[in-house]
Amino acid sequence: MARRRRGARALRIAWFTETWLPNRDGVVTSLKAFRQGLEKLGHEVYIFAAGSADARAHNTDPRVTIKTGPAWTPYPEYRLALRPGPTRRELRGLGIDVIHSHGTAFMGLKAVRCSRFAGLPMMLTFHTRVEDATSYVTRNPAREAAMRRLIWSWHRWYFGQCDAVVTPTQTVKRDLERETRRKFAHFYVIPTGVDVERFARGDGGDWRARLNAQGSRLVVNVGRVAWEKNIQTVVEAAALTANDALDVKFAIAGRGPALEHFRKEVERRGLSERVKFLGFVPDDELPSLLRSANAFLMASMFETQGIALLEAMAAGLPVASADAGGPTDFVVDGKNGFLFDGKSPQSCALATIRALEAHPAMREKARKTAARFTIESQARTLAAAYEEVAVAYARSR
Repeated sequence: MARRRRGARALRIAWFTETWLPNRDGVVTSLKAFRQGLEKLGHEVYIFAAGSADARAHNTDPRVTIKTGPAWTPYPEYRLALRPGPTRRELRGLGIDVIHSHGTAFMGLKAVRCSRFAGLPMMLTFHTRVEDATSYVTRNPAREAAMRRLIWSWHRWYFGQCDAVVTPTQTVKRDLERETRRKFAHFYVIPTGVDVERFARGDGGDWRARLNAQGSRLVVNVGRVAWEKNIQTVVEAAALTANDALDVKFAIAGRGPALEHFRKEVERRGLSERVKFLGFVPDDELPSLLRSANAFLMASMFETQGIALLEAMAAGLPVASADAGGPTDFVVDGKNGFLFDGKSPQSCALATIRALEAHPAMREKARKTAARFTIESQARTLAAAYEEVAVAYARSR
């Protein structure tokens, strides 16, 4: 039975995640934003995360526990956390109200186990389309198809262990309901919030000088440089715009397992002066990088939300996005951005040019879209979901 809430109904939540700092990816960005918002509201978040021995040794956050394990060979930044999770005594000592899983692998299994032995409600946020990353394991089409079926069988089982499921967009909710062929008693659509004011304040002059783009149109892409992020289409679109009358340069911010491959691809195509790979860009520099740009490009068809897209919109950028997944919840083609066929470099190039030539009014429409999803408002929505699930669980006992 969940304990009685204290005073102002402050909650204590245990998060289980397959990725945490020093990793930098969409899940970590989401967790940092929600944690900031929840703690500002007076709630307490305890994090149990997979990580390396080095990450554990350097962790100074008393509310973060790193569970170590071997690296996942295709993507060494991620760890397979084989060590046991927190004990029932630990969870009771922390006074946890709700367990919230942010993945369905080893840490996700620990969340299920802890929920059962501690008698606590459990929620899951479906952050990642894991089935779209099967190419890290095999490039054989038949084996990929078999793996996708196996992953969805696993997800159907996992969802059945949860008292509530969260997705960041309506698009992903529809996908889950279609694939699982079920309706969930408690299902919440809660996008990750962005710091709208911070992204509106960036000064991009320094970045333009660093990129030697003072007289050019600059297109920015932000995210992991991974195979599933469809960087190939970005590179091919850059090649297609090379013959255009516009002087366009592309800046790709992020790191990942495909970075060296695409560096070499750009060099092979003779695009090194036109396409720049920036590597990891610190959080405090992202607003300025975005404000330096004339447009933002996201070609990934892998996104459950596309947090970087909302950050770019908060910076007032016309955006061009693949017409797939979570971004379609936010971008209305021709109104606050442009959508394109993610499998077509020609379509991508055309949408990018449209974004570069967009009317200034589109910048304000983009900002208004992002302003609907602040860190504070999304944290309040998540806190209300926690409370609702905790109450329903207590009544069912």
